[in-house]
Amino acid sequence: MEPLADDVDLFEIDPMDMFCSSIDTLRGTPIDQRIPPGSGWSDRPTKSSGVGRTQNDNFREEINILCRHGVPPSLRCATWIINVVAAANPSMSKAECDEYGTFQKVRVLDHGWDLVVKSLFPDVTDLERAEILDFGLGEEQLMNVLVRDQGGESIPEAGLKSLIMVLHAARDSLGIEFCPLLLDVTCLLLSYMPESYAYATIRQMVRDDSSYFLAVSRVQHLAWCKTFSDLMIRYFPQTGAVMEQIGALTPVGLEPILKRFFVPLLRRKHVLRIMDIFTGEGAHAIFRIGTTLCCLSHAHLGESVLENCDNAAIFWEGVRRYAHSKHFRFDIFLEHQAYGTQRTMRFLTRPIFPYPQYVNNLIAANEEWAEQNQGSLPTYEERKPVGLIEKKVPIELARQSTDRLNLAKWLPPVLQSTKLDLIYSSNHHGRSIEMFYRRCSIARHTITVMEVLELDVVIGMYATQTWHNNPDGYGDGECFLFRLRPEPKCFKYKSVESHVLSLDESEDVSSHINDSGQLMISSDSFISLGVGEDGASGLRLNEDLTRGSTSKCIGFGNQELIGEGVQVFEVGLVEVYRFLREVDNKPVDGDIDHWKGLFN
Repeated sequence: MEPLADDVDLFEIDPMDMFCSSIDTLRGTPIDQRIPPGSGWSDRPTKSSGVGRTQNDNFREEINILCRHGVPPSLRCATWIINVVAAANPSMSKAECDEYGTFQKVRVLDHGWDLVVKSLFPDVTDLERAEILDFGLGEEQLMNVLVRDQGGESIPEAGLKSLIMVLHAARDSLGIEFCPLLLDVTCLLLSYMPESYAYATIRQMVRDDSSYFLAVSRVQHLAWCKTFSDLMIRYFPQTGAVMEQIGALTPVGLEPILKRFFVPLLRRKHVLRIMDIFTGEGAHAIFRIGTTLCCLSHAHLGESVLENCDNAAIFWEGVRRYAHSKHFRFDIFLEHQAYGTQRTMRFLTRPIFPYPQYVNNLIAANEEWAEQNQGSLPTYEERKPVGLIEKKVPIELARQSTDRLNLAKWLPPVLQSTKLDLIYSSNHHGRSIEMFYRRCSIARHTITVMEVLELDVVIGMYATQTWHNNPDGYGDGECFLFRLRPEPKCFKYKSVESHVLSLDESEDVSSHINDSGQLMISSDSFISLGVGEDGASGLRLNEDLTRGSTSKCIGFGNQELIGEGVQVFEVGLVEVYRFLREVDNKPVDGDIDHWKGLFN
């Protein structure tokens, strides 16, 4: 799509030729409908514009370059579906492709979607009983999608309903049984499209059982994983060797990219930029951006990666830290790393990353390998519960394996394979804040768990520094609040982001309100975690640990830690655990955050 330029007056504008505006079906948030002047985008096709195919072989590449610079939010619905239709139908004309993004196709797509919905959900009770599908993603990652990763908060009920409908249509009408990427891709589509357009886009993505966009079988997914590994080792051998050694090139290790579409690694605005590219370039964009991101991150993490990383999760956390730091410039990364070139001879250059046909051939070759090895290669990791140490005074509140499994999911990667060691019990050591401080003095990282009397609720908090008398505040952003029972849920800290317009009103500038250095506040009369907007705390215990309070606090979003309307409660048993290493039962007392301070 190009600006209207001089040919705008050469033909009459039909309102039906206007591009459809984007709409956020997933969360219902407003979308900026402005098209930046001089951006190369217009609100309708012209004789020389559009994102469909023309007779010019270079036209698609020109559109791909335009998409790499970012699609205006108001045009994402139109651009994404046109890009996918054009890529999935090479023989289709530009005008035919453009129609999918204009009002010309609205009634057709909506009617087709209505027929699908009526066949799948003939009665309202059918939709009420329908459950969310994971397509091989795994329960833990599915919960991350629904509760945290798509916009920072739980997907609203209306958006969840739309997601369920589109996913069931993908399974029952399109025949997709296994496709881990589908959850995040569908959420991104619904963030800018109505249900009918999201379904139509997915339908085009899986035409002819092609893996151009998505791996739609276990064999294809494993072939993608092997291809990613092969590309890393061949084109980025140093990074590939490190990732291979720590298990980051296995099907389980590659989960953040090949199952989650970069969502756990990058800022949301950058994930959307990748989606702009992906809709035109398909899976090749995932391999290109994924491998070069790993290489660039490895360079910034330094030579200590092998010393600091003993598993893939710690490596990916380092990638996430770098990608969220001020040192990461997404546009520069795209231009110079992902889509950069290197000189081969004096006047010749070639792309850093191989051409699509080479990658496609590699995937095809690896499908035979995947077919032979699919029975022995897991595609997701079954998390095991945190262990526990049996002592004279037994652990009570976190004794159940289901509770310890939830803790393992919430804890930092370094602590997920440890054992809980009880260091304080109010039943055994007495109820006083002095004894609490004394018993906690031997541990840096602790979990404090408490029961709420008369409500059968167990809640708690994870602290990253030793509890002591310090009313000025300490701790960091790795602290979190949680509810173990009922309905387990973790409330992790996120810095509060405020948005202001720059002076030219053309750029949205984000600023962060960061109170993560004052999350833990304690004195001789209380201990607390989380800073409330009104001076209250996320979770607070009084001096004799018999009464507690909870309220919404900055960064945690813990509106209902106990239950609706419950802010003050009577406390029963209180327990504090430290962490022991699984291999030798030695305390984990050092700084477990290997990347702390690296990207400040």
